[in-house]
Amino acid sequence: MGPGQHGDTTIRLDENHWVLTAIFGAALVVVGVLMMAWHRKSWTLQQDDTGLNQWELKRLKSRYRRRMQTSGMIAVMGVMLGVGDVLIWQQGPVVAAVYWIGVIALGGWLLMLGLGDLLSVRVDSKLATDELQRIGQKREELEAELEEMRRRGSNGEAGSNGEH
Repeated sequence: MGPGQHGDTTIRLDENHWVLTAIFGAALVVVGVLMMAWHRKSWTLQQDDTGLNQWELKRLKSRYRRRMQTSGMIAVMGVMLGVGDVLIWQQGPVVAAVYWIGVIALGGWLLMLGLGDLLSVRVDSKLATDELQRIGQKREELEAELEEMRRRGSNGEAGSNGEH
């Protein structure tokens, strides 16, 4: 029986059908690995930053773990695309369907991680903006107080003439 005839479970494709998928998959692996290296370097620098408190370090560690997982999954997705297109079609339509459903599910999980990271960055940005506004208001209060002291010629102590 030839391809496509009753009882034939193989899927016939052109001999070079997998080349573009393999190239794209390899590119995803490279991107994923480079992103992991970049996240690692960034996390190492953040750990050495003495200006960060424990809460900020905990938040940054969580972001680091999430981004490492996302980057690693991008690399895994690249392997699955390249290997899957080269080898999985020979295993029959049921195995191929299950495999590609798994690849799509991995892509969906990757999308969810990306959306979670986006949401986290938005929350962090909002918190940072609120903190900057609070600092700005405190600065304005202190500048007004300083201006009042200068206007009165006072150094801020109880006796303005410097005698006790």
